[in-house]
Amino acid sequence: MNDDYFCPMPMIWNDIYTALLRVWENEGKTPADKPPIPLILAAWHDTPGLIKSLRWKETIEWAGKHNCKNLIPDLKDKDKFRG
Repeated sequence: MNDDYFCPMPMIWNDIYTALLRVWENEGKTPADKPPIPLILAAWHDTPGLIKSLRWKETIEWAGKHNCKNLIPDLKDKDKFRG
């Protein structure tokens, strides 16, 4: 992961979350092991960049733990939130 941005822009982050959620649903995981919810929609404006960054890192770690990091695309500059 490149640390020159906090997280993906909301629509991209939501797309990634949706893909990870499908993996979780197909694995029949418990609610406690659900992918981290992206800080988008109303949370986007009320959440500082550092917190968004931490949640994004949790998402990447979750994907690694569930062998689906391939679902996290290389982000284009326009898809990165830098604050």
